[in-house]
Amino acid sequence: MSYSLCKSEIVLGRVGEESYPNIVQIISKLPIPLGTYISIPFEAYDISTGNRKSHCAVGVVSVTSYKKIISTTPTFIASISTSIGIDDENLRYAPSKARIFADIINDYVETPTVPPPPDSEIYLAPSHILTRIFGSIKPSSIRIGHLLGRSDVEISVDVNALSKHLFITGTTGSGKSNTVAILADRIASIGGTILIFDVHGEYGNLEPQSPGVEVQKIDYKLNPLKIPTRMLTRMIIPEAGASRQRALASKAFEISKKVVDGLINNFGTGQELVNVIRNGKLNEILASNVGLKQYLSVLNLGSISMVDYENRSVDDILLELFTNIVVEVLKREKEEREAALKAISKIEEFFGTVSVSFTSPDVIDYLRPSSIIVLNVSELSDEQKDYSLKSILDELLSYARQKLLSGNPHPILVFIEEAHLFLSVSRQTISRSSIERVAREGRKFGLSLAIISQRPRNIDPNTVSQVQNFVFMKLVQEADQQAIMNISDMLTDDIATSLASLNTGEAIVLGEWIGKFPAYVKIDRHVGKRTGSTLDMVAIWSGMKLRKDMYTKLAASSEEAYKEFSSLL
Repeated sequence: MSYSLCKSEIVLGRVGEESYPNIVQIISKLPIPLGTYISIPFEAYDISTGNRKSHCAVGVVSVTSYKKIISTTPTFIASISTSIGIDDENLRYAPSKARIFADIINDYVETPTVPPPPDSEIYLAPSHILTRIFGSIKPSSIRIGHLLGRSDVEISVDVNALSKHLFITGTTGSGKSNTVAILADRIASIGGTILIFDVHGEYGNLEPQSPGVEVQKIDYKLNPLKIPTRMLTRMIIPEAGASRQRALASKAFEISKKVVDGLINNFGTGQELVNVIRNGKLNEILASNVGLKQYLSVLNLGSISMVDYENRSVDDILLELFTNIVVEVLKREKEEREAALKAISKIEEFFGTVSVSFTSPDVIDYLRPSSIIVLNVSELSDEQKDYSLKSILDELLSYARQKLLSGNPHPILVFIEEAHLFLSVSRQTISRSSIERVAREGRKFGLSLAIISQRPRNIDPNTVSQVQNFVFMKLVQEADQQAIMNISDMLTDDIATSLASLNTGEAIVLGEWIGKFPAYVKIDRHVGKRTGSTLDMVAIWSGMKLRKDMYTKLAASSEEAYKEFSSLL
């Protein structure tokens, strides 16, 4: 590559007294902003051929500062300026450092091996060079934004590389949920199937931005028939010393699940099932059903009272029947009556507060091409979210495996919001094993994870070590910066420190999905993402105050008119 192609019209400074193949010191008159891309044309002696080669080093400013040439006090600097006629501006300079990530030699982009000479001129990198490095677009690529400060240099990522998973992190308000929305929408636009495990209900108003993309919003409810009995029992009776209660409850749940499931299989989930339950002929149905009559010896459904069938949903009626059967079985326990009564109390309390559905489809029934499934679990407790995530991931992994083995693979990308709740470094969670299993095995079957958290220091590094693609947004805490350096060996100390200076929507993107070189990126704005952003509290309060003042004036004027009318009468 010729010298002229490595230059631009803007000279930023010169290489300082220290220069290495991967990092150079910059001396300039004014500070250079973090994330500025630079180019350095220079020649170097090739010891293998004895010839001089033209190089074009390309890097990004990762450290910037502003200093005085002489340490002075305001009084001293004033006296110097007066006596020798030197402006204060001329006694300042801006030392910076740039991380060199590429060296273009003979039109080939290579890893830097030769340091640029001191005093070499440093230019604002030309757009055509940056496009050459970052603008490689494959059929499997999607655009996510543009290079920071360079709107003419598009940044695309390879979706196929997400088989090795993705980690998105940044402080609250840094733009994580917008990044998720952009990725989900654009992957769905090329036929992808996306599931968002929405912990706080942030994506409830998500609308598709790309044509042909479908967004399905589901308020997730627990289905006791679909949750493994051991998991359901542990969810309701978590205490370590309550093993006997769990054993008794497990037995009761097994019976109730088989009875209710049998009724649904025979009569569906419509009015016919409601009529069967209302008519009180459940014992007769059990006796006539080969698979269910064995439970007549431990269960008398005729003794279960069901009331108020009018204006109730099928789910409500089935939940009452389900819990009544469990209670009936536990009440028949003679030898461990105290444990049974304690289990009954916990079961009734649990089902009295949690959202339950026996009739909603399975998650896998929503999986379609060009579709984003928003699974809203915000109404569940943290513990219930934990159990639900495990159940969903286990179901998805089984589905993905079966689809692959049948010769009809169906790749799925699962975004897990607030991942530190489920991959805590300080406590064990029920879903951790399922997340780790998908991280290890999912890529073989087409099931990929995108883990999102604002607290990388609280996430177990063993799981995230399986991840090979990253979006690092604004991180201020040193502990968080150190945590992501431990996660990604591509992240250097100076670049990690620069994360504190990023603005909303800006990120460092690195990993296999973007190629060999990390990029400072301005993520595109998803116009269909209307929640999850920071509220303008003052504007909201001002609007509320304005409405209150209007109502007060209206009420006062109405009262005055009423009094005047009364006096006339």
